[in-house]
Amino acid sequence: MSYKTHLQFYHHEMLKELKDFIRIPSVYDESTKTKTMPYGKDVDDALAFVASLGERYGFKVDRCDGYATELTIGEGNKTIGIFAHADVVPASGKWEGEPFEPRIYNGKIYGRGTSDDKGPMIAVFFATKALEKSGLLKNFKVKIVVGGDEERGSSCLDYYFQKLNKPAPDFGFTPDSDFPLIYGEKGISDFFCELKMNLPGVKSIKGGVATNAVCDRVEIVLDDPTELENYCKYSQIPYEIAGKTLIILGKSAHGSTPELGDNAALKTMIALGNICKVPALLNLGEKLSDTTGKSFNGYAESKLLGHTTYCVGKIEYADGMLSFTVNFRYPENVDRTAYMVNFDNEFDTLTILGEESPSLLYDPESPLVRTLYKAYRKETHDRTKPLTTGGGTYAKHCKNTIAFGALFPGRVSTMHEPNEEMPIKDIYKSARIYARAIKMLGKLANEN
Repeated sequence: MSYKTHLQFYHHEMLKELKDFIRIPSVYDESTKTKTMPYGKDVDDALAFVASLGERYGFKVDRCDGYATELTIGEGNKTIGIFAHADVVPASGKWEGEPFEPRIYNGKIYGRGTSDDKGPMIAVFFATKALEKSGLLKNFKVKIVVGGDEERGSSCLDYYFQKLNKPAPDFGFTPDSDFPLIYGEKGISDFFCELKMNLPGVKSIKGGVATNAVCDRVEIVLDDPTELENYCKYSQIPYEIAGKTLIILGKSAHGSTPELGDNAALKTMIALGNICKVPALLNLGEKLSDTTGKSFNGYAESKLLGHTTYCVGKIEYADGMLSFTVNFRYPENVDRTAYMVNFDNEFDTLTILGEESPSLLYDPESPLVRTLYKAYRKETHDRTKPLTTGGGTYAKHCKNTIAFGALFPGRVSTMHEPNEEMPIKDIYKSARIYARAIKMLGKLANEN
């Protein structure tokens, strides 16, 4: 069966709908949140867009009290669940175009959310519609659940399952990671650190937009920025200056791969630690520059999930108090509380642990993993083996669900970075894979 034939009819519509979806700046907004818009107006607009999309293409729609939008199509006692998200991280850093105005260049579509997770969501949506239109949704239904709070901890899915008492699918996936598939995810926990210190001549420090992204910009207000400016010039640190505010620049990256970024918060710690002669600050910056934790007795690894990572996402300083956040990711053999004790002992910080997203591991030989892998192989003929990841997905919040695409092997992820993009041909290709996978999972569900 050629899933390519079934999907080609929708190529134009897929691109059109994705462009409109990207134009919605669906970042969490505390200032506009209400009881019916728990994540703010822009996220609600994105969830409303998904609802409108579903209605126009014949899906049953449930707005889920504003926490998510559920689209259902097909009939039967078995359910295949697909979990995507409409929210995005803030569009920090320098973009070549407007981050929420989609731009096509060299076969790629650029804009915040193209790959995380609006492009994959559109691919899944039209894969499902193509199956239904072709009469291939037989004896099972598909639920596409699009959440509004994945980037901040997935409270949307917690509400969906725990408050609305929605049932888990028989089998499912989330198109929010890598192909061929992810059978294991590290544990994730943010922690919040404070440390008293005196930084002579420094009025305030503020940087970072998300805990789960490398800090790419720090604004420092000083009595006199001359010495820091000279330091940046000598050390070849990118910066901007406006009056008494000096801005240290870095490069964002996903919190699961902090080594791929250039952390402006750590460069700030090192620079001011040297200039202000504060050894504790210098020690923080230098040792946290090793993102694995080896430099401060914070390292662990396992055969399946790899090693620990530490990502400084936000930093602030005012009135003699330095505060910063760390996005901590760790394998299944780590007791996070014990590692925070190690952290506090090393840096003399007062640390508060955030909520935990525990590690997740599926048996690589389980029916769900084997079926999704077979669907991927049949459409791509690629022999790349299933993966584990430091990223965290909706799979941790939903039973019988794993992460499945849509980043292909060999592609460089631009999630959470400036100029986020996704090759258009990858959107179409992933839609074919998803169509085949949904059909195969429906058959598997009816056999069990």
